[in-house]
Amino acid sequence: MDKVVVYWAAPCFTQAERMWNRLCAENLRTKGYDVILPQDEDKNSVLPSGKLDFQALAENCRSQAVGSDLVVAILDGPDPDSGMSMEAGFKIQAGGLVIGVRTDFRRAEDGHLNAMFQLFKAIIYFLSFNESYQELCGKIDEKIQELLP
Repeated sequence: MDKVVVYWAAPCFTQAERMWNRLCAENLRTKGYDVILPQDEDKNSVLPSGKLDFQALAENCRSQAVGSDLVVAILDGPDPDSGMSMEAGFKIQAGGLVIGVRTDFRRAEDGHLNAMFQLFKAIIYFLSFNESYQELCGKIDEKIQELLP
């Protein structure tokens, strides 16, 4: 059987975000998954001038999210990342599987996650007081095994 392809939809702008994304992706790879990190894909969208081609980047992220077996969407922050929301939405629109992950113990202004996230197949709550990304990845692995045929 081919490896399950996981698209890791998460903020990837700060050094801390990028490092945590990489740690989680590497851990899931040891469990046998092929993990796509959008932060690694941005190099494919650099123009000869050295500037980023945002149109190509967006199209690549959409294509990879839709083409993956499932999307893991990181829902952290008081208002989860808009790019992640788009990537997850593309996958849902294509009839695909999205698993949300929230480690952030803060609440949004209304006290809840955006109602649209109810369209995800599952949401894993794993509060950041437990700093073991390995244990979190174990929960993600369990949920994938439960939801994939």
